Amino acid sequence: MSLRQFQIQQQASGAVFEHPEEIYPLASHFGSPEKEYQAARESAVVFDLSNRDQIELSGADRQKFLHNFCTNDIKGLKPDQGCEAFITNVQSRILGQINAFLHEDSIWIDTAPGQSEEITKHLERYIILEDAHLLVRTQEFGCLFLSGPRASGILQQLEIDVDSLEVFRQMRVKNSDARLTVRRVDWFGQPGYLCSLQYVKITEFWNSLLEAGAVPAGQQTFDALRIESLYPIYGVDLTDANLAQEASRTAQSISFKKGCYLGQEPIARIDALGHVNKEIRSIGLEGSWVPPVGATVFVLGDDGPEEAGTITSSARSFGKYPAVAMAVLRKNAYEPGTAVEVVAEDQKANGTVFTELN
Repeated sequence: MSLRQFQIQQQASGAVFEHPEEIYPLASHFGSPEKEYQAARESAVVFDLSNRDQIELSGADRQKFLHNFCTNDIKGLKPDQGCEAFITNVQSRILGQINAFLHEDSIWIDTAPGQSEEITKHLERYIILEDAHLLVRTQEFGCLFLSGPRASGILQQLEIDVDSLEVFRQMRVKNSDARLTVRRVDWFGQPGYLCSLQYVKITEFWNSLLEAGAVPAGQQTFDALRIESLYPIYGVDLTDANLAQEASRTAQSISFKKGCYLGQEPIARIDALGHVNKEIRSIGLEGSWVPPVGATVFVLGDDGPEEAGTITSSARSFGKYPAVAMAVLRKNAYEPGTAVEVVAEDQKANGTVFTELN
């Protein structure tokens, strides 16, 4: 079954697609974004993330090679361990945002939608004498993301024992005819499992998760949760204009003990300075207006409103705030608790900056 066939089947089961003309649309919601959001916080939801890219890096030099071109400690990984990292250029600007998991004979790289071509093109430039080979596996493997307080229990019902699975560890499910691998990634501050498997079995696994109690959820809820958890997406909130430390993922993605790698020197200098001049932040908004991408963020200064940044993504929410947004904010506004105003054309809303919604 192709990805398109899988998503057509989702539509038949009640999914609403925001852009049905796209080749691989993501479901905006499955009937009630409010119920999906509540289920994500109280039980468990499953998202179709089959638009995410997957790359397999093989060869005897795979760990050493990737270690030299990303911000985290790849050489220190043991089989079935993983980490989050940025691939950077020599100026430490972000070229890719990855989750890397070590297998016995390869490294599997999960990355943002549409990023595999640029990442492989960049890395292949540096393969000279190294035994390293990159293969994009996106057309063969898709991802479902199960998240919520009951996520572990739902997998247990399917006889997938994840009770002892720590964050950034993976489990390759034995005897799975779908080559199912379950990766623990708590993107939303709660148990989260990124399930990679062959497309031919993805609908079957989706239905099994629903039968075990997971609630299907769409892009609206996914965006609300990731914004509230300050989880930016490359190509949406981050680009190659951003320095690694501007992503607000330093603790998760950057090792300061690993030694030299491409972009290491600027990253070390920024760390010595103690701050960057702008960073990704989330904003909780008063009122139900969801600002568009590109809306301007202002902070009230001594001489009146000062421009502080630009909205990169936004979503309707059903938690503490009725709407939330993510923005690249300058230092004059990125401290948590800062009051801001978001403006787009003839609409505006007051908001509060935060780094993670409690």
